[in-house]
Amino acid sequence: MIRALLTVLTALLLIFVINHIYQPISRINLYFSQFESVETIYKNDYLFRDLNKNQQLDIYEDARISSALRVNDLLSQMTIEEKVGLMFHPPFTVNPGIGMRIYEILIRGNQFTESHIIKKHINHFNLYGNPDPVKLAKRINQLQNYAARSRLGIPLTISSDPIHEVERGGGIASFSVQGFSKWPSQLGLAATRDVQLVKKFADIARQEYLAVGIRTALHPMADLATDPRWARNFGTFGSDSKLSASLTLAYMDGFQGENINSQSVLTMVKHFPGGGPQENGLDAHLMSGKNQVYPGKMFDYHLEPFIEAINNNLKVIMPYYGITVDQSKENVAIGFNRYLLNDLLREKLNYDGVICSDWGIITGRHWGVTNLTIPERYIKAINAGIDQFGGEMHPEIVVQLVKENKIDESRIDQSVRRILKNKFELGLFDDPFVDIESVDKLINTQTTQKLALDAQRKSVVMLKNSNLLPLTEETKIYVDGMEFKDSAINKVNTIEEADVILMYLHTVFNGNQEPGTDRLFDKFLSNLFPNTDLRFNNQVVKRASEYSQVKPLILVVDLNRPAILSELNDLSDALIGTFGVNDEVIHEIINGKTNPSGALPFELPSSMNEVEEQLEDVPDDTANPLYKYGYGLSFTD
Repeated sequence: MIRALLTVLTALLLIFVINHIYQPISRINLYFSQFESVETIYKNDYLFRDLNKNQQLDIYEDARISSALRVNDLLSQMTIEEKVGLMFHPPFTVNPGIGMRIYEILIRGNQFTESHIIKKHINHFNLYGNPDPVKLAKRINQLQNYAARSRLGIPLTISSDPIHEVERGGGIASFSVQGFSKWPSQLGLAATRDVQLVKKFADIARQEYLAVGIRTALHPMADLATDPRWARNFGTFGSDSKLSASLTLAYMDGFQGENINSQSVLTMVKHFPGGGPQENGLDAHLMSGKNQVYPGKMFDYHLEPFIEAINNNLKVIMPYYGITVDQSKENVAIGFNRYLLNDLLREKLNYDGVICSDWGIITGRHWGVTNLTIPERYIKAINAGIDQFGGEMHPEIVVQLVKENKIDESRIDQSVRRILKNKFELGLFDDPFVDIESVDKLINTQTTQKLALDAQRKSVVMLKNSNLLPLTEETKIYVDGMEFKDSAINKVNTIEEADVILMYLHTVFNGNQEPGTDRLFDKFLSNLFPNTDLRFNNQVVKRASEYSQVKPLILVVDLNRPAILSELNDLSDALIGTFGVNDEVIHEIINGKTNPSGALPFELPSSMNEVEEQLEDVPDDTANPLYKYGYGLSFTD
């Protein structure tokens, strides 16, 4: 066993060494094998970027001309390879952890971003990793320079999942990236019930994205948290369609503005037509959760936030992985379902923007079409209405399908027009670069830090208070589960010294789902997504019980997934729900410096039996919830 482990470690070390030698050399070779960089030319009293290096002012290079005409001109100059490259949206990594690095080498074949730009004509990428803002901005500028050296100089569009959440909040598709301002999760924003606050957050996030060169937000989620077991509830605005719709619009307005321009960041609203009603609450990233079901016949209810977003100048939308069971003639995943993407989304709802698939629907999560080959899946997805493939990186397959007349080039042109229109409206062709010297001045300023903390305060929900809170500054507190490094809390080291006990519990994620296939990445995902049990384990309950028998107990629970709190509620003298907040906010709440005002964005069920009896698509329908939707106390109640 030891020998085998040493062999694996030696192999990994060798891979890393080769990687660090090979990549820089390859990047240099790629760089100098391409066209000259773009020159800025002054001609006929007009300054322009000579993107195709012909010393002439082409229509697509002229910012004074409408985006429609610029699209037509550029499209007429593009090869099929250049067109198809636009239809792919893989990740790029900056400062990846060791797990991500191993994934890149073993799963992605160590294909680095520069080769995607130059050899495959891909120019949409989403951020993976945890870089500081300056490092990220430098890397994006570097990649834009590579793109400028391509034949037509088409600029990159960089995207990101949420990166502004407090470290202990969020989940697999929400991150806390160092250096950016720290806000509550999307559920936390919903708990504030404050439309203007959500718009303000989005405006600040927009400015911070712009500062580093990110131009598409792979959020918000307009899905509804109608099944409490679903692992992705953390990224929603809760269970109510009207609240979700109003906050989605505010979010879009903050990022995009009234009109799309050089100061906008596009929002990719997801996951059409609503990914919340997962069968048994399982997640569609895995085959076990492939079905979306509607036993309460609430399909239209889940659609409502998306309709509002479409009518609010939505430019990019993402369908989910699942099969919307019996909602169309064909039970295939949404990304392959022509009725949902064309008949419903395009024709009935009049959506004319880009449809970008969720990540890896061709090579990983292709529910309902597993019998098809990879080329056949591309044909079906494109004919269904997909314009861009998230997470995929093999345009050569689609190019070959066009050359074999299995996909019409006119259909490719439809997608390319939509994609190019967004790039032109964002002003990327005119100036894709960011000012490195300004990054630190624009991100996580004292003003934004204060606003973010205020939002965290407003998101906190007080569920129970048996005349224990607020505490006095002199109250001695024994803390379990938190450090309070930067807080003035009167913390003691032993229970015996304490007047009260404060116990913090992370979001309840018990156990794992089974992987849907035998692919390594799906096995990895199965460890990230929890099973459907919303109860804290016996050890947690036992520890809380022991605490409650000796001193008054304050329980603080992160609710980025609903939890069964009946036992813990009975044991506590005060119960507080959070959605990603700093320690100092909890300190302010329990000491009465901040009056809690948040309201639950979903109900908290009283038992797993009642959860299992509720209908996946119906909001807040357990028989006897412990705390109902919208519940929340304050010190003045």
